[in-house]
Amino acid sequence: MTTIKDAKEATEAIVKKLRHLSVILFGSVARKGTGADLDLLIITDDRAGAGGNAEMLLHKCLKRFYRRFAIDPFVVSMSSLKKHYYKGSPFLRLIWREGRVLYMKHAVKQWIQQSEDELNTARYLLEGGFFKSACYHARQAIEKSIKAALLNKGWDLEKIHNTERLVAIGKEYRIKIGLSSDEEIIFIDSIYRGRYPAEAGLLPLGEPSKADAAKAARIAGRIYKEMRKACGGGRGNES
Repeated sequence: MTTIKDAKEATEAIVKKLRHLSVILFGSVARKGTGADLDLLIITDDRAGAGGNAEMLLHKCLKRFYRRFAIDPFVVSMSSLKKHYYKGSPFLRLIWREGRVLYMKHAVKQWIQQSEDELNTARYLLEGGFFKSACYHARQAIEKSIKAALLNKGWDLEKIHNTERLVAIGKEYRIKIGLSSDEEIIFIDSIYRGRYPAEAGLLPLGEPSKADAAKAARIAGRIYKEMRKACGGGRGNES
C-alpha cells in the first residue's frame, strides 16, 4: 500500500529536479491516507519548457520509486492550469475539492500576502458599511495569517477553517496567537458559520453590526501583525 509518507518522499525528489510551483496529492491516498497508487498533480513554471521535457525530468526523478509503488503523475504549467480551471475542468475541480498540497513555492510569503489582502478588504468594506462582508474577510485574514505562521514552522497544510483548532495547533508548534479569550475565538468562528443566507439566523445577535465588524477588523489586524512577525516579516521560506 502507498502512504502519505511515500507521497512526501516522492515530492521531495520532484522539488529537487523540476522548476516547480506546487505539488498536489489527490486520489485515495489524499482521501484515506493509503491507496494502491500515488496520484500527483505537478504544477510547473511556464519557463519549465515543453511538456515532453518536463515529463522526461519527472520520469528520471521518480524512477527509483516505481520499484516500490505505482505513481500517476500529471504535469501542467501554470498558464495551462488556469485556462482549464476557468473553463470548468471536472478533473481540476475534483482535485480542488479533495487535494492535499504537499509543496508550494514561497508558501509562507503567499499566505501572508493573502492575509494582508483580506485585512485590507475587511477595512474597506467596514468603511463602506458592508458589515457582514467585512466580518467574513476579517475572519479570512486571521485564518490565513495563522496558517502562514504554521507553515513557517513546517506544518503540513490542512483544510481547516476552525479558529479554535488553528489556535490549538499553534500551541503544538509554540506559536503565540494573541486571541485574548475564548469569547474572541467564539466570536470569530461565528462569523465564518454565518456566511451563508440560510445560516444568518444562527448568529446570536442577527446580522453583524458596525461594532461587530470593527471588532473583527481590530482582532484581524492584531493577529496579522503577530503572525507576520512570527514569520520573520513575511519573507518566509520556500516550502
